[in-house]
Amino acid sequence: MDELSASLALRHTRGLGPRTWKRLLTCYGNARTAVANCSAWTARGLVSARVQAEFMSGTGREKAEKEQRRVEACGFGVVHWADPAYPDMLREIPDPPLYLYYLGDPSLLARPCVAVVGSRDASRYGAGMAESIAASLSLAGVCVVSGFAQGIDRAAHHGALRGVGGTVAVLGTGLDLVYPASNASLWKQISAHGLIVSEFSPGTRPESMNFPHRNRIVSGLSLGVLVVEGALGSGSLITAKLALAQNRDVFALPGPANMKTYQGCHQLIRQGACLVQSAEDILRELHPRLGAHLATDPPTAPACPREPDDPEQQVLHRLLAGGEPVHIDTLGRRTGWAANKVSSTLLFMELKGIVKQLPGMYYALAT
Repeated sequence: MDELSASLALRHTRGLGPRTWKRLLTCYGNARTAVANCSAWTARGLVSARVQAEFMSGTGREKAEKEQRRVEACGFGVVHWADPAYPDMLREIPDPPLYLYYLGDPSLLARPCVAVVGSRDASRYGAGMAESIAASLSLAGVCVVSGFAQGIDRAAHHGALRGVGGTVAVLGTGLDLVYPASNASLWKQISAHGLIVSEFSPGTRPESMNFPHRNRIVSGLSLGVLVVEGALGSGSLITAKLALAQNRDVFALPGPANMKTYQGCHQLIRQGACLVQSAEDILRELHPRLGAHLATDPPTAPACPREPDDPEQQVLHRLLAGGEPVHIDTLGRRTGWAANKVSSTLLFMELKGIVKQLPGMYYALAT
């Protein structure tokens, strides 16, 4: 039995849910080993005797085999729990998916991510801010995660595609269904230049029960969740609640006091969410978790380039010391760093006034 077959066998067993999957895979390391040792589950205190008997009876085998045939016929990629490409952030949550089907570039799962979510019926102000903030985050090397819905999600994906950080769309349907259909052109852009993921079998329709499951992955992939526009009781607030349960940061954009679609954002701010007016607010708040030092005071450009104290920033400073602009991809090749590490380090240097970004993603020391 391969890893996908074993994962699907677990997925299609009645009584086995995400929290139990996590116990089993944490204990055994991967689905194949867990399945091979199913007779010992109850003795080790991992599942009840009833659930162990249900699994060993093989009642879910037909559904599991049917789903595997569909996935193989569609040619989707799969990232399993035991795969090094499975994101550590997602593995941490209480109820992680066993696997993710994907289209696009799975390396985006390794980048630092921020979720940007909000109303499907977004205002012009909200959509504009979502796109602007997402673009700035992506230019800084942060990957923007959202749920591929109309409104704020759509604007966030569009903005993120403008930068090097990229975007991940998490679906509440199978990967073979473009929903909503009005996002067909966006689908093509993300599958070509970003990443689309789902834990649902090909053919899964957009049923309401699926979207809370999708939302836990949106927040689970992310260091923090920004709610750009959301009414009280909206799905965006559910995502924010999931983020808090997962020990993620929650950010909210304030809006007009008389708009119902911003009442949820204002409630989050009253409850302690970080008030956000720009991507810089998010980057400053997250900088300890991004692993680099960021000045807390507003940046000012020095009269001449100064060598930073941070060792990683010193590396880029030396590469730019010749005075000629250098493309970000060239810096990545010369350092051997991942693209997100180069981008985030450059951002922090730019905010301190040490470097400046030029058109075409070229960088030079500030003067």
